[in-house]
Amino acid sequence: MFNNKKLITFFFFIMLVNFNTTYASDIESLQLIQILKDDVNDVDGLGNPRSVKVLSDNSKVFVSSGDDNALAVFNLDENFNLTFSQVFKNASTNINGLEGASGVTYFDHGNQVVVTGFYDGALTKFSKSNRSYRFSQFISDGLSYDRVFDSDVPVGELDNFGLLGAWDIVKTTNEKQLYVASYMSNAISILDIMSDKKISLNRVVKDAKPLSNDLGKPIAVALSPLNNELYVLGFDGHQLTIYDRSVRGDLLVKQVLKNGVAGVKQFINPQKMVVSPNGRFLYVACSGSNSLVVFHKLDTGQYAFLQAINNSDIGGSGLEGASSLAISSDGLKIYVAGESGSGLYLFSASADGRLSYKNKLLSVHDNKLNRISSITVTDDNRHLLVATGKGNSLFVFKIKTL
Repeated sequence: MFNNKKLITFFFFIMLVNFNTTYASDIESLQLIQILKDDVNDVDGLGNPRSVKVLSDNSKVFVSSGDDNALAVFNLDENFNLTFSQVFKNASTNINGLEGASGVTYFDHGNQVVVTGFYDGALTKFSKSNRSYRFSQFISDGLSYDRVFDSDVPVGELDNFGLLGAWDIVKTTNEKQLYVASYMSNAISILDIMSDKKISLNRVVKDAKPLSNDLGKPIAVALSPLNNELYVLGFDGHQLTIYDRSVRGDLLVKQVLKNGVAGVKQFINPQKMVVSPNGRFLYVACSGSNSLVVFHKLDTGQYAFLQAINNSDIGGSGLEGASSLAISSDGLKIYVAGESGSGLYLFSASADGRLSYKNKLLSVHDNKLNRISSITVTDDNRHLLVATGKGNSLFVFKIKTL
């Protein structure tokens, strides 16, 4: 996935493309603020950036790096300019769990940052001390890459934490729990955030019985706005599993949606998911079908297929390996990209959840938006951050409403 030795092709497909247009929209325009590149101007930790999170007060940016096996921390000024602050790498003394760093989140007002390590099968926490961060906690079964990825012998009971191939992570609104989607464990790990901010395993969920015997090799997880539903994407199973979640965090499987069943179309290798602010619509980027699939919530509480958008809807190409999504806080704008495609695509969402294609951005100031791996919209809808995986870059835009 992250280098030639450890390539896992199911996450994205690499392809060279040409770009020659700039972006202009009848809804908004994007003004380039900054481009940061790995190993340029003393910036580090942007080797294959996989996930980007911005503090709600727009004071810091956290980036996980799959090739640097790192967490990079940037400071933000009042003009939303990023300045490199710190980087943590597996190669550093006493740092563990960042091999193939993938998901990242934060809690306690950003005083705690948590990163998942795909190849380390780990969760690593960093805590703020004065004005900087330090390594503070590591959770893993300690199984080697060879044992997990190259061996034909099942790990069985050696997998206690359900973090093997940990890819995505999400926190509850009240910051009491974390949910991690782990591909190799074929599981969701539920972890409790204790009063002292330490993280403790609650339990591991590996099935959706009686509706499904497994989770279809999950790589993405999301929560509804009220945290009363949990959504899990199964990459290999072309599967969306939906749980009802109680106030105490108890889960009850409600529905399993699969490609080719109950009218679901183009739902192949679902990889990234966002939820509308009202909780009525789910938008899923599917890398196997180069599609964006929409589900809507019925009056019964069940979800049903609503729409599928592919390259034929945007001019013939661009969504290859669809894997990145972001939604504005008002739910009216959806940004989409494919990691083997070309450019950033903007859609508008109507009241019924259906999407309409608006425009695209293929390059800016002669810089190509190539191999996009992550899209992030700030909570105030004023800025957009676009990471290019193998481009080892982070583009920072101001969103200007016309």
